[in-house]
Amino acid sequence: MVRLLDGATRVVAGGALSLGLAACHAGAAPNAPGTPTGERDTTASAASGLEDAAFAESAYQLLRQGKPSSARTAMLARVVDAQLRHAAALFERGDDVRGAQAVLGAFSMTRTLDAGGLVLSPTGAPALDGALRRFSARGDEGRALALTSIKRPLVAKGSAAEKELDAHLEALKRWRNDTRSDAAMAELAVEHRQAVARALLEPSEDRIATATTAVARWIERAVAINVAFQETRQLPERDEAIEAFRALRSGAYVMAALYLRHGRVAEALQAIETTTASRVVRPDFFARLRAAAEGGRAEDLRMLAREYSEIGRAQDEDESPLDPEVLASALWGIGLEAFRLDPSSLAVAHLLAAQLVVHEMPEVAPLVLADALGVSPAPATLNGALEVVAEALGREEQSPDVATARRIFAASVRLLALADQPGYQGLLRTSAARLRAQMASLELRAGNATAARELMTAALRAEPTISGLGTLGTLERQLGDTAAARMTADRSYLLAPRGLPDLDAAQSRLLTFELERDAGNETAANRALDDALAIALDARRLGGANVFGLRAELLLARILDGYGERDRAARALGRALELADVHRTMLPHTMLAAIGRAVALRDVSSARAALGLGLKADTDRESLVYGALWLGLLERQLGETTDGKVDRILADAVNAEGWTARLARWYRGGISDAELAAAARNHSEAVEAEFYAALRAWASQSPESLARLKHVASDPLIDLYEVRLARDLLAPKLRLAPPKSAPLP
Repeated sequence: MVRLLDGATRVVAGGALSLGLAACHAGAAPNAPGTPTGERDTTASAASGLEDAAFAESAYQLLRQGKPSSARTAMLARVVDAQLRHAAALFERGDDVRGAQAVLGAFSMTRTLDAGGLVLSPTGAPALDGALRRFSARGDEGRALALTSIKRPLVAKGSAAEKELDAHLEALKRWRNDTRSDAAMAELAVEHRQAVARALLEPSEDRIATATTAVARWIERAVAINVAFQETRQLPERDEAIEAFRALRSGAYVMAALYLRHGRVAEALQAIETTTASRVVRPDFFARLRAAAEGGRAEDLRMLAREYSEIGRAQDEDESPLDPEVLASALWGIGLEAFRLDPSSLAVAHLLAAQLVVHEMPEVAPLVLADALGVSPAPATLNGALEVVAEALGREEQSPDVATARRIFAASVRLLALADQPGYQGLLRTSAARLRAQMASLELRAGNATAARELMTAALRAEPTISGLGTLGTLERQLGDTAAARMTADRSYLLAPRGLPDLDAAQSRLLTFELERDAGNETAANRALDDALAIALDARRLGGANVFGLRAELLLARILDGYGERDRAARALGRALELADVHRTMLPHTMLAAIGRAVALRDVSSARAALGLGLKADTDRESLVYGALWLGLLERQLGETTDGKVDRILADAVNAEGWTARLARWYRGGISDAELAAAARNHSEAVEAEFYAALRAWASQSPESLARLKHVASDPLIDLYEVRLARDLLAPKLRLAPPKSAPLP
C-alpha cells in the first residue's frame, strides 16, 4: 500500500515520529475494533490462562527471581506458552524470521535448573511447527532436532502428528547423510554446531555435556591443522582452513556460551580451563571471564558482555564467523545474570532490554528499565530509556498486528509517568508526547480511530504542533466530528509563525476549506483557500528548485484545483514532476499525486504522462503498480484503448508475492471482487479492496458504487491514497475566485 505525503511530512510533537502521513509503506491490523489503548487486553491462551496484559509483568518477575520453586515453574510454563502464542501470531502473518526468534525467546526463559519440571501446553504446537519449518529449511539441524524433541510430548502416541514428527526426523537423517563430508574438520564443525544449537535450546545437563565434548573436538582438530601448517608451511584444503580459522577464532567464545546461556559463569571458566579451548582463548576475554566468575559483580558481567559484543561487531565485518544465535544466547545469559545481581544498574538494564527486543519480548524491556531509573533520573538517562521504547514501537510499524505495540506501550506506563513530570518538559528528545503520537500512528493504521484520537489529543495537549493538530483535525473530520475538526484546524493555523511560510499551516487551511466547502459555506471556504494560497505562493518562491519547493508546487496544485483553476493546477503538477525527476525520492509520491488527480478529472493523457515518467525513472514497483491500476481503471471507464504501459506493469506484477500482486491479478480478471476482499490481511488492504471494486463500477454511477465510495471516503485511514481519491471523486465542485492580487504562476 502507498501512503500520502502532503506538502510536508506531518509530525506530532515536533520530532521525527510521523503520525502516518509520511510517504511510507506499512501494514496495519485486521479490520476489527481491536483493544483500544488504555483498556485491558484479555486475550489469553486457553490452556495457560495468562492474559496478554499480564505477560510483561509475569515475564519480568521471572527475570528477577531465578530460584527454583513450584510456583516459579508454574508461572514459567504460562509465560512460555504465552510467548509461543505470540510466536504463532508472527508465523500466521508470514513473519517467519521474527516468529522463529520469538520461539527462541520463549525457551530462553528456561535454564538447566528448570529442566524436567516444565510442562508445555499443546497450544504451543503451532509456533513449534513454524520454527521447525524455518530451521529445517535453512539446514539448521540442531535446532530442528531440539524442537522435534520439545514437541514430542505434546502429540499423542500413534497420532498423525507423531507420524509426521517421525517422518521429519527421517528426512533430517537423510539430509545429514547426503551432505556428510569426507573432511574431518568439516564433519566436526557440523557435529559441534548441531550439539551447540540443541544445548542452547534444550536446557539439560546431557545436552551441555555433549556440546562441550563436540566443541572441544572441533577446537582440537583446528589446533592440529594449525600446528601442521606451522611445521610444514603447507596449506590445508580450503574448506578445512575456513573451519579451522573459525574454531581458532571463536571456539572459546562458543564453549563459554554453553554455560553463560544458563548464568553458570564459574563453569564457563572451568570449561575453558579444562578443555582444548584453553589453547585458543584470547587473554583479554579470559581475563574478563575470570573476573566475572570470581568477582560475582554485575559490572564484571557487563564487561564480559562487552567482549562478546566486540566479537559480534567483528563478525559484522566478516572477521569472526560466530553464529549470531550463539552470540545472542551468551549476551542473554550474561545480561540476565547481571540484572539479578544488580537490577538498579542502568547499564545492565540496557543490556538486558536490548536482548529482550532481540528475543521478541520487547514489552518486558520498559519494566527492566523503569526499575533501574529510580524516581528522579537525569533527563539524558530517562531519554535513553524512552528511546528504547520508541525503537521497539518503530519495529512494529511494518507489522499488520498492533497487539505487540499495545503491550509495549502498556508496559511503558511508569516511564511515561516519569516523562510527564514538569521537570522534564522540553528536556527530552523522545518525550512522552512523542511516544503517544507514535502509538497513535500505529492505532490509526490498525483502523482504531478512537484510540488514535485519544492518544493524539493527549500528545498535542502536552506538545502542540502545527502538523500534529492538522493531522488530528483531519482525523476528526473523518470521524464525522466536523465542529471539532474546524476548531483543531484553526488552532493549527494560528500556531504557525507569521512571516514564514509553513506548509503544514497551509494544509490546515486547506482542511478548513474542505470542511466549509462540504458544508456549503462558500464564503468561508473561499477565505480559507485564500490563506492557503498565500502560504503556498510564498513557499514556492522561497523553495525554488529544492524539495521544499517541490512540495509547495504539489500543495499549490491542490489549492488551485479548489478554485477550479484546472489549467494552472496542471502546470503546478507539471513543475512538481520536473523537480521530482531531479529529487528522485519524491518521484513515486509526485507521480501518484498526478495520476490520482487525473483519475478524479478523467484525464487519461495526464495520467499516462505521469506514469511514463515513473517508468522512465525506474521508480519502485509498488508505486508503478498502483499508478498502472488507477490509469487502467480510468481507461476502461472511458473506453480508451490502452497504450501498453498498464499491461506491461501489471503483467510483471501478477507473478510476484504480496498485496500488489493480488491487485494486479484482480485487474486482469484472475480473482473477483469478493476474492480480493477475502485476501485482505489488514484494515488498509480491506479499504483498498472496497475502493477498487467501487471504482471499477463507478462509470455506471450506480447507487451501490456510490455508497461504497462514500464508505471509503469516510474511513479514518487519513494517509491512504484511496481515501483521498474517494473524497476527491465525491467532492462538490466549486468555482471560486482567487485574490486578484495573487501572483498566480
